Amino acid sequence: MPAPFDPAAATRATARLDAWLAAARLRLEIVPSDFAVLHGDAVDILVHSDTLPPLRVTVFDEYGDLATHDTLLAVMMIGRGFAELADAADLSRWALAEGLDAADPGVALLYQQLNAARSAFLAAWGDIPDVITDLDWQLNSGAAQALRRRAGLLPSG
Repeated sequence: MPAPFDPAAATRATARLDAWLAAARLRLEIVPSDFAVLHGDAVDILVHSDTLPPLRVTVFDEYGDLATHDTLLAVMMIGRGFAELADAADLSRWALAEGLDAADPGVALLYQQLNAARSAFLAAWGDIPDVITDLDWQLNSGAAQALRRRAGLLPSG
């Protein structure tokens, strides 16, 4: 039987993300994506820092989380998107996982841009803490639900 939801674990996850963002000194800005024509859920996150020019990361926001412009949800979306890239062996597998047509030149361009953004991000700031399981994210449970509640996407309580 699965363990019951632990609110303290969700609080620790949020605190860990907050601390990581503060240490990295990043500012995140949500902007429309040029790739929305390829995937209607595409949203861009501009990663601003004091040391590098802005970095543009396209994510697929199927649940509409980024409408809140919540920084912690945005950083989680970047981490999840980078994980999808890392898990895919090549363009065709990544495109299949994201529901895109690998034969489309725009998809190939997006894949290249995301890989370049991922490499630059990891070189500058390292991995984003992985504090929410894939299952919790997909089912909107546990720490994912707490994060969305904190962002105002769900009623409190």
